[in-house]
Amino acid sequence: MTAATVIRPRRRVFPGASSQVGRARLFVGDVLDGCPVADDAVLLTSELVTNAIAHTASGRGGKVIVTVYRADTRVRVDVKDDGSDQVPVVHPVGEARESGFGLGLVELMADCWGHCGGQRGRVVWFMLEWKTNG
Repeated sequence: MTAATVIRPRRRVFPGASSQVGRARLFVGDVLDGCPVADDAVLLTSELVTNAIAHTASGRGGKVIVTVYRADTRVRVDVKDDGSDQVPVVHPVGEARESGFGLGLVELMADCWGHCGGQRGRVVWFMLEWKTNG
């Protein structure tokens, strides 16, 4: 068994406003610059931050905390919100809706994802992995 090299987690706090989604994307893109899954991580972060602002107390004057963990062949991104009594739900793709497919995209693209917490705060996270040449 080999030990993984873990780069110190990077964390940033964003106000719970839709104008901050782009800033969260830039933050993750900067942290993962040169990483093979950076573009996917930026897209999925955008979905989770958008959900946090739209569906939790973060979007009512709160905040969203994005934390990026990077190791040799994997990345994990946590998006912490200020809480909600709603549980994150993946909507079926065939369902007639104008929005609400963000978690479906996360489920489709991420190697794994999940959430924990509730009304006082929740973390929704995803992990992406890649293979190295050699």
